[in-house]
Parts: sequence; C-alpha cells; structure tokens
Amino acid sequence: MKFYITTIVICFGLFLFGCESNSTNSDPIKENVTLSVTMNHTFGQENVDPEVTMHTNSSGNEIRFSKLHYLLTNFVLVNISGEEIVLDSAAAYINMSDGRVSFELPNIPEDDYTELRFLLGVDSTTNHQDPNLFAASSPLNPIINNLHWGWMDGFIFCSVEGYHYKDGQMKGAFAYHVGLDENLMKINIQNNFKVKKSVPLELNFDLSAYFESPHVINITENAPITHSDKAADFGLSSKLSENLLNAFTIKGDK
Repeated sequence: MKFYITTIVICFGLFLFGCESNSTNSDPIKENVTLSVTMNHTFGQENVDPEVTMHTNSSGNEIRFSKLHYLLTNFVLVNISGEEIVLDSAAAYINMSDGRVSFELPNIPEDDYTELRFLLGVDSTTNHQDPNLFAASSPLNPIINNLHWGWMDGFIFCSVEGYHYKDGQMKGAFAYHVGLDENLMKINIQNNFKVKKSVPLELNFDLSAYFESPHVINITENAPITHSDKAADFGLSSKLSENLLNAFTIKGDK
C-alpha cells in the first residue's frame, strides 16, 4: 500500500510540474529593450527636403526650409495599465539638415503603450545649468548642438530657418529661435504604440504647425527673426511655442 501511495504522490507531483512548465513556456517573456526612435519631418502631407522642397502655408507664404534643429528631453511613456516609465535624464538633439534624426531610449519594458510625453526644450534647472558641465558626448553639450545662447542664459529649444517667397520670387529670410523658460513646450502624444525588441518608433514633426494653429502666422506680417524677446517680436515667440504643441504625432506601430 505504501508503495502505491508513494507512486501516486510522485506522479501527481510530476503532473503539477508539467502543467507549471507548460504554462510558463506558453507565456511570452517581456524584457527591457532599447527603443530606437526616428524623426520624420513633413509639411502637412509633404516631406520636407531642406533647401529643396517648397511648401505653402494658409497665409500664402511659399516657404523653403534651410535649417531645423531642436532638443527633446524628459521622456515619459504610459502603458495600457496607466503605469509611467519615466526617463527624466534622457535627451536627444535633432538636426534635420544634417540628417541627425534618430536617437535611443534605454531600458523600456516591452509592452503596449497609449501615451508619449516629452519636453521640446529643457526644464528650468537644466536651462540655467553651467553648459560646461555637460559631458562631451551629451546631446545637451553646446558644442554638439549649437543651441545655447552665449549672450543670454539658456538654451534655444527649437530653431528653424528658411526663406519665404511670393509667386516664386524671394521676399526674404526668416529665423525663429524659441527658448526661455516661459516658452518650454510640453508635448503630449496620445496614441497606441508598441515597444518591442528591434521594432523602431517613428515620430513625425509637422512643420506646418509653426504657422497654423492656434495662431495663424503670416511671415510677411510678423518679425522675420525672433530670439524669444517678446518686446522685440511682439509676442511671436509665445505664439510659435503654443503652435508647436500640435506639431508631433506618432507614426509607429499602432
């Protein structure tokens, strides 16, 4: 009898072990991955090719972009459970005309996500930090990004330059340099996307946002150059920073 009981116990234990093993093997293994992010630059539905393509805004300005570079920091990803993955030390420098359009976000759990947040610019503490303290390889090093005002405390968060035309005839150049703490742009993109090993995430920066909503910007009726001095640009930099809140969307896995 003792032999039979022992046999039954052993068999039952093996059965449970087999069930547990099968259950474990059938569940996908999630891991932390490095998320590769690529920026696309468009004007509405048109791709932007610096110094080449021409684009027309709702005010009739014909625009050819020559430069666009900007800083992205303090990334936050929100998964379908509402949990936040905070990367407040992450930073990226993007330069469209130089082809520097990709960056990486480390240690992101594989999952389904519903929201991506980041700053277009840098927080006030970073903005007033001694720029010489940034590592030589840091995207925030002014030698790398050339986006720090030497004559004024702080970073240029987003800089765009180009030329505007009317009926194909050049009317002049424009340069919009948006910075200062009050113009920091908090971008919030609500859209479904996946984080998965070897699957990149594509973001889109629509440059038409500079000119459209909530403020319609006609280049010929505003200061052609701003360094975010409200007194000199009559509030243009504030309007641009509000417009740019609508510039970013997710193009990746939805």
